[in-house]
Amino acid sequence: MTMLSHDCRVSMYRIIWESGEDSVQAFALESTRDSARLFFEAAIALIAGRPADDLDLCNLYSYRDLVDNGVSEDEDLRVFEVGSRGDVVTAWANKPLFLTTDPTLVG
Repeated sequence: MTMLSHDCRVSMYRIIWESGEDSVQAFALESTRDSARLFFEAAIALIAGRPADDLDLCNLYSYRDLVDNGVSEDEDLRVFEVGSRGDVVTAWANKPLFLTTDPTLVG
């Protein structure tokens, strides 16, 4: 069973970055959805070497959103689902980018 920290459960967000060749699933801990969006735009713009306005960022979801909409038996693993059909996961995060120092997100 996966066990994420209380901080992850309260303040984790995930966004999808369509990087051209593939999708990258970025994770960060922020206090609000708006602050998460601003953080992802700034951080990914630095990584990509492009202005935030040129990035293709979509599907910003909180931990709670991901758990409520996921299908895995292990609720904490639901944050890594990127596709499902019925109650079967069809795709998992294959290029996660962890923009946090919380070791429980990747432990």
